Amino acid sequence: MKILLSALFIGAGLTGCAGNSIGYNEPLTDRYWRALEIDGLAVVVGSNRPEPHIVLTADRKTHGADGCNRFRGSYETASGLSFGRPASTLTACVPPVMVQAENFMRVTQATTDYRIQGKTLELLDSGGRVRMHLEATALR
Repeated sequence: MKILLSALFIGAGLTGCAGNSIGYNEPLTDRYWRALEIDGLAVVVGSNRPEPHIVLTADRKTHGADGCNRFRGSYETASGLSFGRPASTLTACVPPVMVQAENFMRVTQATTDYRIQGKTLELLDSGGRVRMHLEATALR
């Protein structure tokens, strides 16, 4: 009898563990989304610059950094995902970092939808094309 009960508890525990790891998608809000790729190009973090990232809060506010400047703004999810015009610092950066920062902001403004698969957030444009890949990390 003890063996049977032990086997049932172990089986239930393994099923519970498997159920939690399969198909889990990070929530959109309250995550630090670190940019990995913008328009097919790997993100490079500049020396002494913040890594490109975005945080979306439950109250429809957003903040982050484009790799050169920090920004704050808003977003909507009524039909997909769209970002309002952000307020940003105006720091000048070396050309490769500045170009990447401009692309980051251009992509966020072109975003009309999103997809989350596991820990990966994809920002999509109006044609359904993936413009940016981001990875969820611990909220900082």
